[in-house]
Amino acid sequence: MLGIVILGALSGVLGIGKAEAIELRGERVFAMNTLRCIRNGPQVEKRVALTFDDAPNGHTAEILAILDRFQVKATFFLIGAQVLRHPDLVQRIVAAGHEIGNHSFSHAFTRECPAESIKEDIERAEKAIVNSTGRLPLYFRPPEGLVTPAIERACGMTGYSLVTWSLDSEDWRAQTEDEIVERVLRDIHPGAIVLFHSLPRTVRALPRILCALLEAGYTCVPLSSLLE
Repeated sequence: MLGIVILGALSGVLGIGKAEAIELRGERVFAMNTLRCIRNGPQVEKRVALTFDDAPNGHTAEILAILDRFQVKATFFLIGAQVLRHPDLVQRIVAAGHEIGNHSFSHAFTRECPAESIKEDIERAEKAIVNSTGRLPLYFRPPEGLVTPAIERACGMTGYSLVTWSLDSEDWRAQTEDEIVERVLRDIHPGAIVLFHSLPRTVRALPRILCALLEAGYTCVPLSSLLE
């Protein structure tokens, strides 16, 4: 299924001022009265953003080593509780020049969660990230890509751009790394925001994916560079 990206409160990324909601369906980003294509055209070319959810964990160091070997920058969406457990890994992500995003503190949102409790969870994760890195994340990605009116309101209250993805590697349910490689290379497109997780099979698949993307002329950039 085609992914959806929703961006809110973008004061500089798209140059349109603060917007309450921006939505990407297929090829188009809607922001108030602004419409912009990000899959094709001279601004996108063959650029993609690789994003890694649920970091940091025991496989983050391996992913960092692979990205460094291929000289690729990515975006890591951090879970606040895991930041507290692995502050050294978070600092390594930032020191290597990768981008960081907020992926909640608890990773436990449901459709019934009220905006105020979501806001508190987002702010708790933000505090852990800032205390560890000195950096304030630009983007928020909700657990499992769940988007509800309450999550949208919480992002508005905390000033975050809300981002999901346009290509799910499905590494979270793939049985082998071959499935991950085949899916990503089949569905990759200029402007893609690719979802990965910090999993053993992702670590095994990543070098093959990067080799193929670079050979095909793709450039992997942080999320902010793709959306600038």
